[in-house]
Amino acid sequence: MSALDEFVEKIHQTDTMQELERSLNEEPTFLLHRICERYRKTERPVPDHFLLQVTGYFGETMLNVLVRAGMIVRESGGRNSLRAYEPTAEGLALQERIRREQEG
Repeated sequence: MSALDEFVEKIHQTDTMQELERSLNEEPTFLLHRICERYRKTERPVPDHFLLQVTGYFGETMLNVLVRAGMIVRESGGRNSLRAYEPTAEGLALQERIRREQEG
């Protein structure tokens, strides 16, 4: 094992790194849920100010991840936001499947 591999293994064993890894998986899921639920209620793109208050450490980055994964599309915002986000059909369908699986 190289020194770099040993270092990486050690840092991945820390609580902080494990929390970071968990956050990398949970934040996009949470954001997709918020966007889809809000979109279903309003039938309008979701303004960034609605989302960025509830995101964790990686907020803007996770929105970019969702855009690049094809789960949401980014649009110009309206009067009160810089950007707005609308779920794609794939994003809506996948979020619904996740929700049903989590309910049991």
